[in-house]
Amino acid sequence: MDAAPLDGRDGDDGAGHGDENAGHGEGRERSWRAASGLIAVLAVLVVVLWLLSLTSDDGNSSEGRDADPVDEELFEAPTTTTTLRETGASTEVTSDNGQPQDPAATEPFSDLEGRLTYLSGSHVASVDLTTGAVQRVSIEPLGSVLRLADLMLLSDDKRTVGLSLSGDGPVAVLVASGAELVPSSEPLVDFWVVSRPDGPGGAVRLNAWQDYGVLTGELYAPPGSEVLVVRDTGALLAAPVGRTFRPTLTGFEVVSEHRLLAASDRLQVEQRCDERLSCTVVVVDAATGEAAELPEQFVAELTGISVSPDSRWLLNDTSPAWLFDRQTGQLRLLDGGGYGRPRWSGDSSSVAWLTTDRTPTLVVARPEPPEGGRDWLAVELSGLGADPSPGSTFLLDANLSPP
Repeated sequence: MDAAPLDGRDGDDGAGHGDENAGHGEGRERSWRAASGLIAVLAVLVVVLWLLSLTSDDGNSSEGRDADPVDEELFEAPTTTTTLRETGASTEVTSDNGQPQDPAATEPFSDLEGRLTYLSGSHVASVDLTTGAVQRVSIEPLGSVLRLADLMLLSDDKRTVGLSLSGDGPVAVLVASGAELVPSSEPLVDFWVVSRPDGPGGAVRLNAWQDYGVLTGELYAPPGSEVLVVRDTGALLAAPVGRTFRPTLTGFEVVSEHRLLAASDRLQVEQRCDERLSCTVVVVDAATGEAAELPEQFVAELTGISVSPDSRWLLNDTSPAWLFDRQTGQLRLLDGGGYGRPRWSGDSSSVAWLTTDRTPTLVVARPEPPEGGRDWLAVELSGLGADPSPGSTFLLDANLSPP
């Protein structure tokens, strides 16, 4: 009937569970304390890093004023008003002392200064001999209001084109098709219109062109005749063998019993032939009539003889061309070649012509070259897109550059 007291067993169990609950409470408290400490440490680190960043910015801003600049690309938002920066063209060149210098000049096109103007197909071409820049002017039909007196004439044996450089811009007009205009000394004729209806070497037809553009008269010369343009004399016509004539409104008048090859106000170059057609070429003094035979080598081939304005030099336009000095008797071969209506400078210091047989080229020869200098200069015109028409006359405004 005696039973073990229930209080003793129950008391031992309650003490065990109390100790366990107390241990769990202390663990939770330690965890909260550790978390709070970690948060505090993180907060302190954030504050320290923020303070360090402010200090670093201040230091960089103070040291950057004395530091080397840093290469940075400047970015600009593209807009319709943004100015593009040119890297090459805007570069300024400075010398050792810091003074600005002009950029290096480009290589010149030639050793000549000025302009060369000539016929090129359906255009008149004008070349800047310093830079090589080409200006092309289309050839238009002749307008009725234009007068020949206002035009400079260019020809290639098949047509004559008038060029006007005055006004707003250059104008090129076709004056005569299939013909060439040459000046006249006839009082009532301003120009002779020279054509060869049967082609090169055929009969020559001459029509008179008066100032108001009316063609009058018509003259014929036998095949093989040559028309010469002589300064202060106008147009002359040389038959294949024999006499030389001056055209007039009523026919031809004789100016020489021999075939004239060239002339100036001081001399005449004549081909004189006997009954057996044995010919010599002589220079005749216009004042005295005295004749002197030219060197055989100079006249072995007759292409076209021209006389310098001072009458000292004779040029036979063969290829290569021959140059004869009447003052010294010296004969010289110009390696620059020929073929092309020579044009002398006013002071006789140079003579120029165009070649079109191979590479289109302007040749300028100097009868008296400077010591050690070349006696001719060549300027190739190929590649400009405006090659000279074969047989073209030309206008040349050029000066030889100093050596």
